[in-house]
Amino acid sequence: MSISPRASRTSSCVLASFGLLLAAPLMTGCDGAPADQPHTNVSDDAISSDNGLAAINGLAAVNGLAAINGLAAINGLAAINGLAAINGLTSTAPLIDTADGRTTMSYMVRCALPLGHSVTLNDHNGTAYTFNGQIGLTPQWETGTCNSDCQEEISACLMAHVNTTGHHIGLWLIGANAALGWGVSPSYPYQEGSFFGNVFSSPPQAYYCNGEDYDLAVVPGRLGANQTGAPYTDPFTNGACKMNCMAAPPPGGPNGYAACKAFKHVVTVFRDWDPRTPYKICSRVNGACMTAPAVAGGKMTLAAATGALNQQFYVSRVNPGQYSLCSAQNGLCLAQVTGPAGFLQQAAYTGAANQTWTVVPHKGGDGYYYACSVQVGGLCATEAGPAPGTIDNAAFRDVSAQQWRIDPLL
Repeated sequence: MSISPRASRTSSCVLASFGLLLAAPLMTGCDGAPADQPHTNVSDDAISSDNGLAAINGLAAVNGLAAINGLAAINGLAAINGLAAINGLTSTAPLIDTADGRTTMSYMVRCALPLGHSVTLNDHNGTAYTFNGQIGLTPQWETGTCNSDCQEEISACLMAHVNTTGHHIGLWLIGANAALGWGVSPSYPYQEGSFFGNVFSSPPQAYYCNGEDYDLAVVPGRLGANQTGAPYTDPFTNGACKMNCMAAPPPGGPNGYAACKAFKHVVTVFRDWDPRTPYKICSRVNGACMTAPAVAGGKMTLAAATGALNQQFYVSRVNPGQYSLCSAQNGLCLAQVTGPAGFLQQAAYTGAANQTWTVVPHKGGDGYYYACSVQVGGLCATEAGPAPGTIDNAAFRDVSAQQWRIDPLL
């Protein structure tokens, strides 16, 4: 059996980070390893973790940047409204005097300047703060002015990294800037959306449009979630990027955009499920949710939604397009019992194929997914009865009992 996602994507890498450390760019790509960690050229599926943040250590043959987003929208973007566009990185800039302002400045410098460059500024109490460059979108801003093109580049970079919950989410970004590029990654399959505008203007112009997959693999604080306090707005009647923006010429199209609403500097973001976010997994049939037993070997059951830990699961990428589904209650993971019509249980994670699942959007694009075993192709998680009930693995039939809503709980 083959199930195709709503959109099969390769994501390019455009990026800037709003406060977390970014990786150094590669000659033909960029990676999300911490800035103080030397780049290592390893395969695309080599995923590591540093301080709990997902990091990509060496995406070969791609021209872009992997990053982590994490600035709460209320933590500084409003302060940008008063930032002078000319020689804006000065000690007299009001941002330097508050922690939130310094966070915003750190992202601006990281977006603007390349790795190895930094700016040291004093607040009005004489305390010195150093902000390090990482991406190099507008290196001319280090000693010169930031014209309208520069302002648009930095604005798109900042907005792309806003998370209204302050939650840190792994992102893959693409764009026309040579420091970013149009390279793609199977590890970030869902096109979330694009960001553009000029937050240096008064009033600030901060905009977004929805990517084809904005409502898939939803994560807290990002497009597709119930954002509150977002600094950007949708300027279009129909918010789909592909309906309102100019597609980038090859190799960017159809993954990215050359212009949106007369803005020529656009950042397009791709993402995947967030392995640090708990999700509930509930049946389309009656809304009953997967409920983990307390011990290894116990059967996975269905019960009315309560939001308890035994109904919270982490969706973690094992390979591109393949995931483990593990309980927040005890870390035990969903496992298929070999053979058709077998029940699903939970067990300590071993990385075996019977604990590895494809999580594929329902073709209707309505927020439901199929969860199918990698071990035995064509067998999928299937509701076996009303709540309370059990969950079987059964041959794919594209029925409601095999369609699951997966929603974040943060």
